[in-house]
Amino acid sequence: MSRNCSHLVMVWTVLVGFVFTASPLRAQEKPNVIVILTDDQGYGDVGFNGCKDIPTPNIDRIADNGVKFTNAYVTYAVCGPSRAGIITGRYQDRFGFGRNPLCAPQDTAQGLPRSEETLAKVLSRSAYTSIALGKWHLGAHKSQYPLKRGFDEFYGFLSGGHKYFPNEWTLNDVSEIKAQFDAYNTRLMRDNGRVDEKEYLTDALSREAVSFIERKADVPFFMYLAFNAPHAPLQATEKYLKRFSYIKNKKRRIYAAMVSAVDDGVGRVLNKLEELGISDNTLIFFLSDNGGPEHKNGSDNGVLRDGKGSLYEGGIHVPFAVQWPGHIPAGKVYEKSVSSLDIVATAVTYAKVTPKNKLDGVNLIPFVNGENEGEPHEQLFWRKYDQKAYAARCGDHKLVKYKSDTEEIYNLKADISESNSLALTEENHYSNLKSDYQSWEDEMEDPVFLGLMKGKEYNKLHPERFKMLSPFKVDTLVGKAPEGYELLWTEEFDQDGKPNSEKWAFEEGFVRNNELQWYQSDNANVRDGALVIEGRKETVKNTKYKKRSKNWRTDRKNAEYTSSSIKTKDKFSFQYGVLEVRAKIDTRMGMWPAIWTLGVDQKWPANGEIDLMEFYRHEGKAKILANAAWANAEKNAVWDSEKIPFYKFTEKEKDWADKFHIWKMDWTANYIRIYLDDELLNEIDLSKTLNADGYNPFHQPHYILLNLAIGANGGNPLDTDFPGKYEVDYVRIYQKK
Repeated sequence: MSRNCSHLVMVWTVLVGFVFTASPLRAQEKPNVIVILTDDQGYGDVGFNGCKDIPTPNIDRIADNGVKFTNAYVTYAVCGPSRAGIITGRYQDRFGFGRNPLCAPQDTAQGLPRSEETLAKVLSRSAYTSIALGKWHLGAHKSQYPLKRGFDEFYGFLSGGHKYFPNEWTLNDVSEIKAQFDAYNTRLMRDNGRVDEKEYLTDALSREAVSFIERKADVPFFMYLAFNAPHAPLQATEKYLKRFSYIKNKKRRIYAAMVSAVDDGVGRVLNKLEELGISDNTLIFFLSDNGGPEHKNGSDNGVLRDGKGSLYEGGIHVPFAVQWPGHIPAGKVYEKSVSSLDIVATAVTYAKVTPKNKLDGVNLIPFVNGENEGEPHEQLFWRKYDQKAYAARCGDHKLVKYKSDTEEIYNLKADISESNSLALTEENHYSNLKSDYQSWEDEMEDPVFLGLMKGKEYNKLHPERFKMLSPFKVDTLVGKAPEGYELLWTEEFDQDGKPNSEKWAFEEGFVRNNELQWYQSDNANVRDGALVIEGRKETVKNTKYKKRSKNWRTDRKNAEYTSSSIKTKDKFSFQYGVLEVRAKIDTRMGMWPAIWTLGVDQKWPANGEIDLMEFYRHEGKAKILANAAWANAEKNAVWDSEKIPFYKFTEKEKDWADKFHIWKMDWTANYIRIYLDDELLNEIDLSKTLNADGYNPFHQPHYILLNLAIGANGGNPLDTDFPGKYEVDYVRIYQKK
């Protein structure tokens, strides 16, 4: 080989200029971008790489419509780090993602660091809308969810794998897992919430992909379609299994069925693009995240040595094809080395947007179009930090040290199977490959988290890793005071029966706001760790009824609804501190749940009212309110109110109403801040909350009220099924030490 690999200082390039193509983009057009990623698929398991026993006609369409790469690589030999490289366009070792992350929902470090931008985040600056579908595996903490990392939509799961049949998804979410692989059994997520899916997982992801294309056909979009097939567990429906009755090996037969399901999904995506007339303006990448683990899932890496996890070709050399009709040639075979890092670099070039971080990939289009006859990458590097293993490729030569103290060099053009190691000599570029790798490694970071292979060590360091609060269940954990605070008062509602009479009193009858319910103690009960206030449709006698009365409290013989309101008046009050209430509210028509306080001195509104939470229909629209009220000269209420449309909470968390949420008030002499799930809803400046006489009602003690009203601002409950149910998990008050 005549190529000179000597001491090349790696130049991290992104070709940001726009190139002339066979069909140049009109000035206003930006291509849609689709990345179709399979999981653990063997190099030899696509038709365009010669597979004979598993037809992949739709995946092959991508290669036929565009370019097949014979020397395409991912940046790591297992899922998580490889995907971190794909989604950022940067070597994952640059930001310490050198291990396969654990599913650790409480750990902000177990995933993609905040320093890194996903392709979705970059494209959002160029007016793209984006969706992540399928496997995430870039962090299970809420701060790392796809919608926190630049995506507009998400449908899939957070962990490194998942079961395929919906009947096995028995856990609500990651808060209910007790071990690493329990996450395979969680319900799927839609955006930030959970859904009940009925279809085989691969089919469901394909369905959602088609739906997204239909909804976003008129705007530039990015789709990250990350199938978890054919990753274990090996599970397929009869629809796909019966296609492969001729394959006698059971493992290979199920694997083939799983690949075939993916291929059907790819076909649905391609067909929809063509149907909508946007195929020519859609740039599609297809690849696997690493080589196939042949013995585990029945995959086949063909002539490549080893498989998943290995730094030999079978672990990192993957099937890879790209199509962009009219912009790149069809049916082309490209033999120079390319990388999964090039996906981001190519996409951002034509989206006309610049990432904040320097990329390690290049724009592939000039290379496949023949406008640039050079090498996309003079060198490519790999590292497995814990195994002290590494590899480097320059031209046809590859240096590899894997599971051995001995380094090896192969000429991949002559020996793609890496069966004959060459001498470690200058003729074979040993010194240059080694020194260039060392220069590259000097720029990399050590892993910033313990990974999958160090799960036992991680669990010892984090013994409460799986002790999480389920949003669907009452809290069984010990309350933790904010730093600098201590617990002043608590009601955990952990004794079944009536609310503790030493802490709570009941309101009775028709009380306020011309509401429909009759308040009575019977509707408030503590069971299974929560206060349950029931709104019932039942007729009760109005004991204060007066014939010909003009007062709404006394002019009705009967009430048609009942509920409860409990309060700490004359039993407990507090001034300043943090009040935290965890509750699950009924958001159906007619329901008006509330968490609020009233001052102990003066009449309303001069005594001051603080509403941590009210849910009702303001101007006919369901809203969550965070308020404070005081009195003006006419003794009417003056309000500082935030009214947030309820859809703001449910548009990205469809099951919001099925969950408990935490309302919190931070109250000082200067302000009141009201939060919902740590999101600030309203800040009230107490220098402005003076009654007409100069008295500040928020500089006095307040007592607490919890109630479920019916009707009035809650709306007409006529068509609502009863009982309504408002559950309060706990009430906790902290004050500064």
